[in-house]
Amino acid sequence: MIVLYSSLLSILLLAVVFFVNRYVRRRTVYPADKSVFITGCDRGFGETLATKLAFTGYRVFAGCLDVTSDGGSRLTKISNVTVVQCDVTADASVDAVKRLLNYRLQDQGLWALVNNAGVAVFAETEWCSMSAYEKVLGVNLMGTIRVTKACLPLVRSAKGRVVNISSLAGRFALPGFTAYSASKFGIIGFSDSLRREMKKFDVKVICIEPKLYRTAIADGDFHVKTNHQMWAETDDITKVDYGDTYFRAFLETMLRNLRYSSRKTYEVMDDLLHAVTSVYPYTRYVPSLKVQLITDAFLLNCNFIQDRGIMSSTGVRCVPFSMRKKKTA
Repeated sequence: MIVLYSSLLSILLLAVVFFVNRYVRRRTVYPADKSVFITGCDRGFGETLATKLAFTGYRVFAGCLDVTSDGGSRLTKISNVTVVQCDVTADASVDAVKRLLNYRLQDQGLWALVNNAGVAVFAETEWCSMSAYEKVLGVNLMGTIRVTKACLPLVRSAKGRVVNISSLAGRFALPGFTAYSASKFGIIGFSDSLRREMKKFDVKVICIEPKLYRTAIADGDFHVKTNHQMWAETDDITKVDYGDTYFRAFLETMLRNLRYSSRKTYEVMDDLLHAVTSVYPYTRYVPSLKVQLITDAFLLNCNFIQDRGIMSSTGVRCVPFSMRKKKTA
C-alpha cells in the first residue's frame, strides 16, 4: 500500500511540474523594441518566420541570398521588414550586414539571430564530390559560425538569443547523408559549446532539430539530377566497384526516404516562434514531442542496434557489384 501511495504521489508531482513548466514557458516577450535577423529568407521557413514575426510586432532583418527571389520580393512589401543581401559563405557579404545592423541597432542591440540558411546534398561518400561537401559544410556549418561571430556583440548587448537550425540528422546519421549529417552534427556541437560560453552574458543559445519536412531540401528531382552529375564525374574504378545497378537502387532508396518527409511544417514554425518569442525558451527543440521521445529512446541503444535499425529501414537493398559472389561452375 505504501508503495502504491508513493507511486501515485510521484506521478502527481511529475504532472504538476509538467503543467507548471508549460505554463511558465508560454510567457512571451514584448516585441515592439525587439529586432531579429534571420538568414535564408529566400523561401521556406526563413520567409515564413520573418513574416510571422513582423506581423507580431518585431523589427525583422531578412537575409536573402537573392533579394529579388520570391521570398525577398514578398518580404519587401511588409513595413517592418528590411530585406538585406546575405551570402553566409562570404566574409564581405556578412561584414556588410554587420555594418548595417550596427548602424541601425547600435543602442537597441539584436534580440535574436536565427541561423536558418541551409542546403543539402544526399549521396554516398565515394561519389559525393568535394565541391558538394564544401558547399554543404560552407553554408550549413561555416555559414552559421560566420554569421554568429558577426552578430554576437549585438546579441550580447540585448541579452538576446542565438537560434541555430540543425536537424535530427545531426544526432544520428543515415547512409547517403554524410555531407548533410557532418554539417548538422557540427552545428549541434557549436551550439552546445556556445551556449555554455554565453551563459555569463545572459545570452541563450538554442538548437532546433527537425526531422525531414516537405521543403526544398526534400526535392527529389534536384537530388536525382545532382547524383547523376556527380556519378558521371566519378572515377571508373569506383563506378565498377559499385555498379550501375547499385547506383540506381540508391536513387530509388533516396526517393523513398524523401517521400517520408512530413507535410506538417507548422511543427517547425511553432518551435521557431517559441524559441524567438518566449521569455523562457528551451535549449533544444525537436518537432514534435512524439518524434523527440521516439528518437531519444532510439539513441539510448548501442551502435550495433542503431546500425541495424537504420540500415533495415533506410539502407539500400542492393549489393555493390564488387561484393557479389561469383557463381562457380
